[in-house]
Amino acid sequence: MGKLSRGFLGGFQGQLGTAYGCFWRLMDLVKAMPRKVKRAPTEKQQQVQLRWTLMTSFLAMFSEIIKIGYKQAAVNGQSAMNAAVSHNLKNAVTGVAPDYTLDFSKLMFSKGKLALPISRAVVVDGDAEVRFEWGLEIEGNGKSHPTDLGTFIAYNPTKNQYVCLAGEIPRSALKYTMPMPLDFSEDRVECYILFVSADGKAVSNSAYIGNIPIV
Repeated sequence: MGKLSRGFLGGFQGQLGTAYGCFWRLMDLVKAMPRKVKRAPTEKQQQVQLRWTLMTSFLAMFSEIIKIGYKQAAVNGQSAMNAAVSHNLKNAVTGVAPDYTLDFSKLMFSKGKLALPISRAVVVDGDAEVRFEWGLEIEGNGKSHPTDLGTFIAYNPTKNQYVCLAGEIPRSALKYTMPMPLDFSEDRVECYILFVSADGKAVSNSAYIGNIPIV
């Protein structure tokens, strides 16, 4: 609502219809209100939005893992989640719009300088169990310690659920058997492994180690 500040022939302040009045440097000014323009998104913008929604909705489930896994990779004021979304959007989305899907083999839940073991695998280990295995020999010249703690992830795309254990099994154990929910039977799970130093200050890249059936 506009307000007459100096009589009927004077200026007004505030909005009046599509105009906006104000008093500035001893002058009465009237400005046109900006038009609200709603433009339909372009095809490219729609594609970007589809890819972004796919990735953010998926990674949101793993927010606690991402918070630790990407804290070293976040730069220029980024949050760990933003760093994770940025990396995985570039590397782990496949398909053609509007049918984008995740490339589970390229997803990364962590990025860091701690070394991964060269040998790593996952196998079915009895009913509703999977066994993660790894060796002590490491990749490259990175650092590692027997006390580094493993994080193990088994994601079920069919049910959009996952099982995870973090911060309990040391690198020196060389294996860990993870029980699966009974309703995962006859589904397949995507499996990942990563390591975090005992003091929580260093993290390895995560590694995809396979897609296996649950029996």
